[in-house]
Amino acid sequence: MMEYGNMEKNDQNLIHLVLQKFLPFWPLFLILVLLGLGLANAFLTFTTPKFETTAALVINDEKKGVDESQLMESFNVFESNKIVENEIEVLQSKDILHDVVRSLNLYAPVYKDKLIGAQAMFNDAPIKVVARDPTNVGNTEEGNKVGFQYLPEKEAVLMNNSLIPLNTWVDGPFGGSEIMFKAGEATTADDKEEFFFELHDPRAVVDGLLGNLTVVAASKLSTVVNISYVDSHPERGNAIVDQLIGAYRSAAVESQNSLASNTLNFIDERIAEVGDQLIAVEKDLEKYRSAEGVIDLGQQGNLYLQNVGEYDRRIAEIKLQLSVLGKVEAYVVSKQTATGIVPSTLGVNDPILSELLQRLYDAEIEYQELSKTTAENNPILVSVRNRIAQIRPSILENVRSQKANLLASRQSLTSNSGKYSEALNVLPEQERKFVEISRKKKSVSDLYDFLVQKREETALSLAPTAGNVRVIQKAEASVEPVFPKSMLVYLIGALLPLFLGILWVAGRELFNTRVLFRSELEEAMPLPIVGELSYLKKAKKQVLVSEHRQLYILDQFRRLLSNLGMFDQGTRVKTLLVTSSIVGEGKSYVSANLAMTLSLSGIKTALVDMDLRKGTVSRLFGHNGKEGGISTYLTEGKRSGLQYQVNDNLSLFPSGESNTNSTALLVGGAWKDFITELKADFEAIIIDSPPTSLVTDATLLAQHADKTAFVVRHAHTPKFVLKHLGQTATGKGFEESVVIFNALKGRGLVKKGYGYGYGYEALTPNAGAKVLPGQLENVKTIRS
Repeated sequence: MMEYGNMEKNDQNLIHLVLQKFLPFWPLFLILVLLGLGLANAFLTFTTPKFETTAALVINDEKKGVDESQLMESFNVFESNKIVENEIEVLQSKDILHDVVRSLNLYAPVYKDKLIGAQAMFNDAPIKVVARDPTNVGNTEEGNKVGFQYLPEKEAVLMNNSLIPLNTWVDGPFGGSEIMFKAGEATTADDKEEFFFELHDPRAVVDGLLGNLTVVAASKLSTVVNISYVDSHPERGNAIVDQLIGAYRSAAVESQNSLASNTLNFIDERIAEVGDQLIAVEKDLEKYRSAEGVIDLGQQGNLYLQNVGEYDRRIAEIKLQLSVLGKVEAYVVSKQTATGIVPSTLGVNDPILSELLQRLYDAEIEYQELSKTTAENNPILVSVRNRIAQIRPSILENVRSQKANLLASRQSLTSNSGKYSEALNVLPEQERKFVEISRKKKSVSDLYDFLVQKREETALSLAPTAGNVRVIQKAEASVEPVFPKSMLVYLIGALLPLFLGILWVAGRELFNTRVLFRSELEEAMPLPIVGELSYLKKAKKQVLVSEHRQLYILDQFRRLLSNLGMFDQGTRVKTLLVTSSIVGEGKSYVSANLAMTLSLSGIKTALVDMDLRKGTVSRLFGHNGKEGGISTYLTEGKRSGLQYQVNDNLSLFPSGESNTNSTALLVGGAWKDFITELKADFEAIIIDSPPTSLVTDATLLAQHADKTAFVVRHAHTPKFVLKHLGQTATGKGFEESVVIFNALKGRGLVKKGYGYGYGYEALTPNAGAKVLPGQLENVKTIRS
């Protein structure tokens, strides 16, 4: 609670100090604010308002957002995700803006003449100006404006007293490229209306667009790009932003199509080359197969193996049959007429031979059985023996015939088997060559298929697609102008002059070299400040309080005397020395009015003018010094003219004739005797002395005073003098010293009260209160 109370008190003190410092100048601030508001109103009246057009795009960023589907990627293989930062730079590129300038004819703006200034026109212009070569509009440095009138009935333009039909190329007004007038969207126009157009270098127009264009990302992680453009014509701003987006998208599509077209041409060329290579490889393969008899080496190898095996089996069978036939032949030849077991004909598939052998076997069995019981010459036995002799030649003939056939077959089979064996031996080499040719064919064939596939993909990429940019907010101008903003202009118009006024007041007092504030006295001098006196601008006859028309001046001096202790009983200050550091600080004015105030309060007062060189106090009371005074008394001892009675309670002791040797007079015994007599005869003594910076009189006079009052004048005493005055006040004889802040002027333009804002307090006098006849006689201070 204590801390809160201190903070609240400090805030109140700060507010009080600020009000005290600047409130006296409120008329100046009010005038400046009114003037600023007037200038703001004039600025708003004569300034062309500008509107902000905004739009938003979504860009497929490879680092942000979601990738397109594979289906969309397959339709457009040349459209890759982009980086938002790069696309922002592309949107602001001069090439894109040049397209905008040329498309909208921004290099030739049309205006309508008005009484004050000119009105820019766009879609509401009845005429559009087109240059054949916008980059060469001629020398437009001087007289860029070209006036014309539109004649809709004649479908012509009147320019430079020449009637120019629409849609006709004519020489440009500044040389350079030819120009053409085209009918605008607003075809209704008065024949008397005055228009004019200007021709600008598109590069300068692009620079102007860049100055009003802003392209930024919505956020660091967003792929949304915000576009804003400021223009005095809302429709033109919308058209510029829309055209900017269109030019950007067209440039992206054009770049994509150009890449796809070039790629397609390259692929077609490669397909032709690879096709020729494929045909050549196929012909090589055909020749190799024809020359080597190679169709399918795998199948051929298997077939060769099968044939060789079959041949070997058949040769083995033939060998078996030859062996069987050899045994049969040997049996038939070796046995002659003897009987025995007929050898087996296993493996010989000849039924005749088998039948002959069976008959031979049967006949031999029969002969063997008959020979046991029958004589050799028995006709039956002879018949059987003859029959056996007939069968044996047949068997031999049959066997030998089969053996000849089998040998021929074996020779043929052996020959064929050798051929297949040789073919199997050369098969690996044929297979290697075949694989090389096949591999080359496959490589060329795969390349051809790949190129055909890429050609189809490239052809698909040329189809119109939505692209990688999507507009989520079309160009739209603001309803209210973004410049100038009325409230902001009025606020600046009010606050800026107010700030300048505050700055002027603060700077005026900050760089001032004179004493303005009581705080400056307190910081520079260790003496108490007993009072502040207001500044009065009046004639010399109204210097004394008895002649003042304002009653509060008397109250100020009464308060000052009270603070000096000259109204106190017992310890009352009786002798007061009034001095200053330099000339013009008002010490004579202060000492004279202090003495007059004391006398009006019923105190017997002596006013001693010890400024023997100038005698300012004496002249205030109409004493010229020629009738005598203190200087005459101290030098010659003459008392004539020494005392001048101002009123019943005030006696003036004038300085007399000017004396430059005042220091010598003050150290003499005459001065000590004189001041001693005054202290005995009067209740209060006011001594006016010369400034301390000129002579040492004040130091000598202070030794005979109870208290010394240093007068410092507001806005007159230099600040550097305060240091010297402080050193003097702390010297010998000035132990009882105080400061009187004199002639405080009111701060500001309304001077209510004295010194308002310079001291601690401000008396608010009643400006209409005047001293009535006889009122001063009734103003008495009761001796306390």
